[in-house]
Amino acid sequence: MSGACEYDPKKAHELAQEPEENRKIEILRLAGVGVVALLVAWLQLLQPDWLAKTIIGITVGVGGYPLFKESTYALKKGRVNMELSMVIAIVASLLLLQFLPAIVVTFFALLSEFVEGLIVKKGRKNIESLYKLAPRMAIIKDKSEHTFSTEIENVNIGDIIIAREGDIIPVDGVIIAGLSTVDQSSITGESIPIDKKKGDRVFAGTLNLTGQLEILSEKKSSETTFAKIIHLVEEAEASKAPIQKLTDKMATRLIQFAIGLSAITYLVTQNIVSTLSVIVVAGACGLAVGTPIALLATTGKFSKRGIVTKGGLQIESLSHAGTIVFDKTGTLTHGKLVVSQVVSIGDISPRKVLEYATIVEKNVNHPLAVAISEKALEEGILISFSGSRVSDVGVVGRGVVGTYGDARIGVGNLEFVQKEIEASGESIQDMLRGKSNSFQFLINEYKDNAGRTVQIVRKTDVDLFEFALTTIFVTLNKTLVGAIFFEDSLRLDAKKAVAELKAMGIKVIMLTGDNEKIAKRISEEVGIEEYGAELLPDDKVTRIEEIVKKSTKGKTVVMVGDGINDAPALAKADVGIAMGKTGTDVAVETADVVLMSEDLMKIPYIIKKSRGSIFVVKQNFFGTLSVDGIGFVLAFTGHINPLLAALIHVSSELVFMVNSARLIFDKKF
Repeated sequence: MSGACEYDPKKAHELAQEPEENRKIEILRLAGVGVVALLVAWLQLLQPDWLAKTIIGITVGVGGYPLFKESTYALKKGRVNMELSMVIAIVASLLLLQFLPAIVVTFFALLSEFVEGLIVKKGRKNIESLYKLAPRMAIIKDKSEHTFSTEIENVNIGDIIIAREGDIIPVDGVIIAGLSTVDQSSITGESIPIDKKKGDRVFAGTLNLTGQLEILSEKKSSETTFAKIIHLVEEAEASKAPIQKLTDKMATRLIQFAIGLSAITYLVTQNIVSTLSVIVVAGACGLAVGTPIALLATTGKFSKRGIVTKGGLQIESLSHAGTIVFDKTGTLTHGKLVVSQVVSIGDISPRKVLEYATIVEKNVNHPLAVAISEKALEEGILISFSGSRVSDVGVVGRGVVGTYGDARIGVGNLEFVQKEIEASGESIQDMLRGKSNSFQFLINEYKDNAGRTVQIVRKTDVDLFEFALTTIFVTLNKTLVGAIFFEDSLRLDAKKAVAELKAMGIKVIMLTGDNEKIAKRISEEVGIEEYGAELLPDDKVTRIEEIVKKSTKGKTVVMVGDGINDAPALAKADVGIAMGKTGTDVAVETADVVLMSEDLMKIPYIIKKSRGSIFVVKQNFFGTLSVDGIGFVLAFTGHINPLLAALIHVSSELVFMVNSARLIFDKKF
């Protein structure tokens, strides 16, 4: 049994693993003390009197053994804890032949410990689930195709691992054979299992659901993403936030004050009842245990959702977030180019322009070619070469040309297309500026949040270079017929996440290395008023330092990035959050908080939950001071006896512990 006001992560872990037999002994001890307290001490059903007092004394000695043990341990360590104050009250009661207060205080102290144990065990539920998922054995396939089972510590990089249906995947690696569906919730917090095939990456601690996989191990067991998550969670639980150090110190001072005040009470009043009441009424467990339970519950909820925090300090800092700075590429956006617009010039349709581009780019391994093919598939454009086929495909300068039937199709950049149409003597820039009715647009409207149709191209005079940073042009028989524009697409949840943060009173800023035009458009689209563009990594660090200096006192600056090129900026912010780069060593090592999935809505979630956790701690802090202050006055003036003092003590600290325990339940956000 852990001490009621001596929260220790190691003890808490042992408590969570406590055998059922030990729990039964605690229940029997509590029940035995309760029965004797009620029937013998309170109702006085046992006679003669000397026998009743003997039974009460023995019950207090045997039943209160855990209290005596914890107080002795604390004294050896030079600490004053709640058990010591309770033991002083119990021993003093016995010496003064106050048997009823002695056994009642013993019962309430044991009850407090028992309830604390239940709460701590519940609070560690999410964290303990991680330990249960930790792989311990692996099936290795050797060069002769034989398989054998071994402990996970014996798996080396380059080994081929067999993961059967229903197995926990034991390593981080790449699938080299097999198809399956994998539950990655233990790593990323994703609720939906992911289909995996050859070439896909899998992670230790995830659950293989539907088929057998052969996996090439890429990391040792101690270096896997899952192992790092467990290590960080353990560190987070062991570390103490400033507010937790403050509450621990305050709890100790309250107990010391109670012992000192009891001595003063006896000297002033010569009333032993009032003296005992002063010792008994002090309840500091609402602080000493309630605070780590609140932080533990929050850490556990985060880990269940694929959010790893490095300690209570980060939770406290997040609760004070006043400014959040987002990187753009790979954070607010996907970091992948997609087709944003297709424009045709003349009578040809935009769909036909896209089709021509797809014909020559279909088998080209280039990000822009892949984006064109994906857009064509999205638009239902299927290229069949059954009748005609592309021939003489080749790279010319900065473009690709090919022959399809009698048509010569060219796709390339500005320099390429200018050479293609140089015989016409026209300038590409001039051809892409004009009246809006001179062009046809593949995408010219969308539905806004209110469901209204909004025109994208609303100006009479159009400059097509405003559409995107990256542009390629399509020619047909050396005549310009259209252009395709690309951009890094905004994440679907970016607008909602930013709106949630702003509604919480948090200032949102975007920093990017992209040019001014793109930065302006993305910031307007996502709803961010302040942004910085064309910034190198060093420039981002400088801007973060400036933002930190200008931030309101008591408010922290949070930086959200991808954890790779943003590592210096993440380190400079009060709290660095790395998102969406599962298993990235730099992300795990640099950031204070790691999001194991690309879900921007987790940003407002962790801010809200951190605020809720610290708010509960403050409630417990001021609540304990208020209850103890009133209790001390009432006990000193003789208005309460030890029994009532014990009731006030236990009921108040249980209220505060339960107040922290409610954070265990993760309501939808």
